Amino acid sequence: MNNLELINEVKASMPESIAAIGYGSGIFKQIGYGKDEIPDKDIILVVDNFRQFLIDDYDMNPEHFSPDFDKRVLQDKKDKYKYYKNLGCLKFYHNNIHYKMMIISNSALEYDLKTWAYFGMAGRLTKPILYGDIPEKLERLILRNRQNALITALLYNTDDEMSKEQLYKTISKLTYMYDFRTILPGEKRTKSDDIVNGAMNKFDESYAESSIITVNNGLITNPHPIELIDTLPVSLANHLYDELKIDSSNDLTKQDIERVKKAIEKYFRKTNLINSIRLAISSSSTLGKKETVKHAVQKFQKHLKK
Repeated sequence: MNNLELINEVKASMPESIAAIGYGSGIFKQIGYGKDEIPDKDIILVVDNFRQFLIDDYDMNPEHFSPDFDKRVLQDKKDKYKYYKNLGCLKFYHNNIHYKMMIISNSALEYDLKTWAYFGMAGRLTKPILYGDIPEKLERLILRNRQNALITALLYNTDDEMSKEQLYKTISKLTYMYDFRTILPGEKRTKSDDIVNGAMNKFDESYAESSIITVNNGLITNPHPIELIDTLPVSLANHLYDELKIDSSNDLTKQDIERVKKAIEKYFRKTNLINSIRLAISSSSTLGKKETVKHAVQKFQKHLKK
């Protein structure tokens, strides 16, 4: 089976869901893996009701859950971070293939795509993805999310010209910028570059034809699109407006461009650092503590070998 068939097969083996979106090194080639290493098949599974889906899957596929699965996740209780009430992770084998599945409610995913308040799943969806049937509204939000990533990457780059590779690596970097896994010895610090190096053609499919960029002699001309800030997700746009006092009708100075870059870094330092920790905590509640520790140890050991 090809990867799309595998995604559809495992989706069909679980309770009803809205969409299944494949991403990551198990779906698209990524450098940095040895011949004997088989990466997980990473899938974002979009569901209508997060808790009800877990209840149904617990009854339907109990092997998807570890023995120390925290059943309190299934209780409908108040939570300060509503987004994380509707997001969790499962790891399991299906037909001898290992899957890592992020389960998220459709409303939570749409909110993150529109606002970038968390940039958890929204960040993952800026990179190459694979899906079959998907609601039209969700697909439009995903395409808009890529446009937002492109604009942000152009604003972040201070160069007037850049290669496609440089642009794509900036887009990929947004997700991992200040992620606590890249600070601790868990995730490779070259992860964002490895993603691009293994799937340049897939990034081309998502970004190369955008009307925002122009290519001259193989190099992308950076328009430094300050005038497009108000089209960005509201959390990032509001942050940039608070940080910057720039008249977009005038030519930007080099100092202005550097200030835009620093403002974007400040945003992701706050957003990615805090929310990568919250995401790990949320995932541990569905994975179980033992499985979470096991996964962290495996990451650490792999990091040491590299």
